Amino acid sequence: MDKILLLLIMMAPSIYAAGPRWDNTIDINDPDLTVITAAQQCHKSLINAPEYLEEWCEKAYSMGYWKALITLSLHTGDGTRLLEEAKKRVAAKEIEAYSTLAWLYGSGMFVGQDINNAISLHKEFLALDAELPNSLVTTAHFELASLYKSQHNWLAVKEHAQYVIEHSALAYDKEQAVSLLQLAKEKAQLKKSLNSN
Repeated sequence: MDKILLLLIMMAPSIYAAGPRWDNTIDINDPDLTVITAAQQCHKSLINAPEYLEEWCEKAYSMGYWKALITLSLHTGDGTRLLEEAKKRVAAKEIEAYSTLAWLYGSGMFVGQDINNAISLHKEFLALDAELPNSLVTTAHFELASLYKSQHNWLAVKEHAQYVIEHSALAYDKEQAVSLLQLAKEKAQLKKSLNSN
């Protein structure tokens, strides 16, 4: 569930921008084709025209929209290019690449699952010397809380869930963070009770 939720969060702006319908009138070889239109066609094709997905996603990628590799990888089942591209972009300190690479390692999608690496990527993102959008910062804290939950690090879960509660603009994220915070408090209390016996 968390893997799907993160994927939807990462792709939501693109999916929303793509709109609900496939547009057969758009010519992939149009010299006036924009990156935005190619990206929209890439995302729309996943549901509406999978037979054109590879062609449109490759076109969007060739025009500079590297996140087309997410859709392409999900469609083909091969995330080799996505993993390489995300690593290259993280090395170049590209803000949006961190969440993609952390998602790959945290979920084990196309790579061996490595929770510690996913945590390190989110922490590295939060430590960047850049103006970071609040939505990406709160998403990173939410992901950290979820990753720490899988490690039973309840103190860290509490810290990151509390950040989401205090800073997220999204009610759903706050609700999920409240649930994580409550779970962390219960687990910490249980551990304390067991240790005192």
